[in-house]
Amino acid sequence: MSTFPKVVVAGHLCLDIIPDLSSLKTGTEDERFIIPGRLLRIGAAAVALGGAVPNTGIALARLGMETALMGKVGDDMLGKTIRGVFESLGMMNLDFVSGMIQAPGESSSYTLVISPPQTDRCFLHCSGANDTFSPDDLDPERFEGVRLLHFGYPTLMRGIYSAPEAFAEKLARIREKGTLISLDVTMPDPQGPEGSVDWKNWFSKVLPFVDIYLPSIEETLFMLDRPLFEEVSRRVQRAVLSSGAALNPAILLKFEEINELAERLLDFGVEAAGVKLGDQGIYLRTAREPRRITSEMSPNIASQWEDRKILAPCFEVPVVGTTGSGDCTIAGFLTGLLHAWPPKQTLRFAAAVGACNVQKADATSGIPAMDEVLNRMKKWDLKENLLHPEDIGAELAG
Repeated sequence: MSTFPKVVVAGHLCLDIIPDLSSLKTGTEDERFIIPGRLLRIGAAAVALGGAVPNTGIALARLGMETALMGKVGDDMLGKTIRGVFESLGMMNLDFVSGMIQAPGESSSYTLVISPPQTDRCFLHCSGANDTFSPDDLDPERFEGVRLLHFGYPTLMRGIYSAPEAFAEKLARIREKGTLISLDVTMPDPQGPEGSVDWKNWFSKVLPFVDIYLPSIEETLFMLDRPLFEEVSRRVQRAVLSSGAALNPAILLKFEEINELAERLLDFGVEAAGVKLGDQGIYLRTAREPRRITSEMSPNIASQWEDRKILAPCFEVPVVGTTGSGDCTIAGFLTGLLHAWPPKQTLRFAAAVGACNVQKADATSGIPAMDEVLNRMKKWDLKENLLHPEDIGAELAG
């Protein structure tokens, strides 16, 4: 096993079914590929683990971290397939057994990942057993000696998003063990039950017990500023309808607005808010006195995490698919943090792990060992930055 601090990744787990759509033409209205009654020849489907637990967890293990997983599956064929895929990985520093719950009579979660060329992906998702994962499944006694718990996708877990007080109470008790808490969400379905949750109220109860929060810009807008989210969404939709090309919502915002969203997350109580900005990178805003996340750092490094505003651009690499790119970026960030790296180095490494991810169709097979990531990032160019972090005095981690 690795000698690095043990990480537990808990939360949402599913099986991804990813058809190869690379032969399809997309772009103009005449080239749309979803047309009623039309048959299209596509490539073979890749079957891979999906959700925050395997995506972030496997990436962390590939990067050398001793990692344990906690999730819930049914006793159906999908559940057996999920366990079989974990077993086939053969990773000695990845424990996928001790924390996994098998629920008799429940269905396992799966996702159809639709990722056409030159277009951002979309998902057809069944939550399955994730909905019955509850705060009671988080036993604080199991976190003795665990340096960090990363919990992913509570927005797709009914037992978690419907019980913020109970979830917060468990996080508080886990923190008492000296464990850092990291949280990530995914976009709620506006038409589903999670779409009607008062997320500001949920944050007010949960985020005071979270140290690191790493959402995307779309998720942050949806949960904190619904009118601005809807305005940006309309502009994105118009761009797709007119050109067929996806438009990054981040470039429709002033950087002051991005920073304001990050600072609102700090106001809830987190010490580090890392807002993922798609192909424009990741923006980090830290608290003035981030005591918990720097508790095992030297004074010189710890001081570099205080009151920072840093944007790390993406690297220029060929993109095959974007499934799991945010989860792997998070794995890179957490790896750097747990190695007690300075924030700029941590952000650059996070962006590099994300760049490794997008060069494969699935979520984690593109992630190499940490030393190889460090070697590759020295050779890559950065993507053109379309944002203006200098407007608020933020730095570029180029």
